[in-house]
Amino acid sequence: MGQATDQARHQVELTRVALAADIDKLERRIRAELDWKARLRREGPQIAAVAGAVIVVVVGGLVLRRALGKKGDDGEEEGTMSLDELTREVRALREELGGRRKRGTSEDAQPLWQKVAVRAATAGAAAGASMLARRLARQAPQASASVEPSS
Repeated sequence: MGQATDQARHQVELTRVALAADIDKLERRIRAELDWKARLRREGPQIAAVAGAVIVVVVGGLVLRRALGKKGDDGEEEGTMSLDELTREVRALREELGGRRKRGTSEDAQPLWQKVAVRAATAGAAAGASMLARRLARQAPQASASVEPSS
């Protein structure tokens, strides 16, 4: 019986050693995950890319909201824009931005952040205009089908 007890004690001791090693590994992993400097070095470019995408979406949304917002105070008609009106708006914006680029000289050079914001807004406006054009194109057949000609 003494030999079985010694084997059981030896087995318990081996289990304790294995658990202590596992706890040490877990502690090292937790410390590595909680080290914010190392994590920032590891994930910095990914964080910067996500932040850049968020900025582009926000600026594009604000530009679209301002450009396509309802004009109740000016006396202009409120409501949705037709595809032709949307096309005219986009062309006018492109011409305005193109004229600004051609006029730009070193004397009235814009800061880098402003150039980035304008380019991001232009890309956002183009994407939004494309999305709206597709939506209007999808809705046009449905709208014409729902209106029955009167006899």
